Amino acid sequence: MRHAIDRYAGTIGVALFLLIWELAARLVWRDPAVLPSPIQAIGQAWTVLTLPELLGHVGVSLGRILAGFAIAATLGVGLGLACGWFRALGWIVRPLVEVLRPIPPLAWIPLAIVWFGLGEPSKIFVIVLGAFFPIFTNAYRGMTMIPPVLFRAARTMDVEGWRLLWRVAVPAAMPDVAVGLRVGFGLAFGILVAAELIAAERGMGHLIMEARQLGHLGVSVFGIVLIGVVSLLADRQLGIVIARTVGRWAKV
Repeated sequence: MRHAIDRYAGTIGVALFLLIWELAARLVWRDPAVLPSPIQAIGQAWTVLTLPELLGHVGVSLGRILAGFAIAATLGVGLGLACGWFRALGWIVRPLVEVLRPIPPLAWIPLAIVWFGLGEPSKIFVIVLGAFFPIFTNAYRGMTMIPPVLFRAARTMDVEGWRLLWRVAVPAAMPDVAVGLRVGFGLAFGILVAAELIAAERGMGHLIMEARQLGHLGVSVFGIVLIGVVSLLADRQLGIVIARTVGRWAKV
């Protein structure tokens, strides 16, 4: 019984939140123009949007997120591991990363437009900035926090040079790399609306902004919840992929 409760605790929590939201919207605010209930938001979205249109928005946003995340993951993991292994490179790169890391990705939008125009590259660039820094930071931390005893044990078996890096250091850093990838992927979704402010014509962020301008607050609320649901499902799929790839590598 307790195992079943633990298993479905998250679902129960979401259901309670939606119930409280529904009751508060109908009994306290009582004005859909201020706070539509979940049922009202879904109803308005059902009226305004067609299923192909909705799936199109989701597909476009996922394409941008996956492209930006793939670039950020490649750069963040590669550069983070390299800076952790080659300390001189880390002394050069880390101060620059620490200077740029606190800058909100939204602040880069004007430069993104100048550099890349109003097309897809500018949106992907902003998503890359949002995901890169946690991935780099965790990869660097994973490489620099490896217990020295692992290296000593490997050297007793004549493991040196690139073999030491590839067979010992990189697998030992993989748990931190996995954390960075999960955090970076979540931030990629978080920056989605800002990225799609750049003259986007489709996407979940564009859906939210367009609905607000047209006075369809329920559709905006639906779009916000939609981003959360899609992010949750995508994050779970990413977790499975990491467990089968990065996690397996860490056991080598």
